[in-house]
Amino acid sequence: MDLHVSLPWELEEEILSRLPPQSLVRFRTLSKRWNSLFNDKSFINNHLSLSRPQFIFLTKSKIYSIDIIDQRVTLRGLHSSCRDSNLQYRRITTCDELLFCKYPPFHSKMETALWSPWLRQANLIKLSVGKEFNVFGLGYDNSGPQKVHKLLLYHPPQVAAIYECASHVLRYINAPYEVHMPEIDRRSHVSLYGNLYWIDSNLQTSEYFIQSFDFTREIFKPFCLLPLQDNNCLNELRLAVWKGDRFSLLKQHFLKRKIEIRVTKNKIDDTEEVVWVNLMTLTATNLPNLFHKKYGVSYFIYDNTLFMCCSDDKDRHPCIYIVKGDVCKKIQIGYGKVDWFSHCAYVPNLISVPLEFQI
Repeated sequence: MDLHVSLPWELEEEILSRLPPQSLVRFRTLSKRWNSLFNDKSFINNHLSLSRPQFIFLTKSKIYSIDIIDQRVTLRGLHSSCRDSNLQYRRITTCDELLFCKYPPFHSKMETALWSPWLRQANLIKLSVGKEFNVFGLGYDNSGPQKVHKLLLYHPPQVAAIYECASHVLRYINAPYEVHMPEIDRRSHVSLYGNLYWIDSNLQTSEYFIQSFDFTREIFKPFCLLPLQDNNCLNELRLAVWKGDRFSLLKQHFLKRKIEIRVTKNKIDDTEEVVWVNLMTLTATNLPNLFHKKYGVSYFIYDNTLFMCCSDDKDRHPCIYIVKGDVCKKIQIGYGKVDWFSHCAYVPNLISVPLEFQI
């Protein structure tokens, strides 16, 4: 018996597009039509645009998603999909809509993973390079019909290379002397449209700007100057992707602790001038100090509210901070002190890891 004949298909699709991915994955076996819909690119993109951001949180042995609704925090354990269950010292970030895991510089394991947590798909990439190389980030060449994924590697002080994930070919590239690549848990990079972007500074002019790496052309290039250039050496600056196609910039002054959020007015496009607009100014008296966090700071903006994940001011306990206007609510994650953790903001989705990369 078909239990769904009473609903118009358009309404049914609209309802499904607003459900969390963990529910949709379970529904695949209930209906062939639903299963086919969940593989449809337009449905996947629409579902992504309606999804509420969350945090992905790693401890030494567990991976969690952190969902925040009505100022309540829900932790869900996730299947890592990777053959190595020891997660300690892995760093996690995003490559567009997928998760990217890596080990820190000079770790004994030269491997990375591209991961879709809700679909339980992963690509474990073991690098055929020396331990002197550090994995900076993952991107792709999107000039052809298929994405060609590549890793950007570097060897301090100024040696850079491209590692093609499918062919396992290593190729050295030019890295200008003035390019600085930050550690992933400090002022880390973001990924958009297959390219990497991060905050850098010009030591001669003291100007702060967004540096980028174009994986299609395989070049470093400055993207744009940052707004709020005054005394940036005394500010904590954090870059994030906003609304899936723009940037947001978080600035906290060292002394005042006030937080300002600027966003790009238009979609990110190399052909247009970047215009920044003020989104919000947050003045709560109990805002956390975001400077020099041992395990970094990740954040997202949703419903005119700032959500941040970082350690508390004593760098002991991981916490979620929910800030709106002059009110800041702090919620400790788990119980007691956590010896090590990594985290990032993430929009849950149904996007698959490329077939040639799945374990």
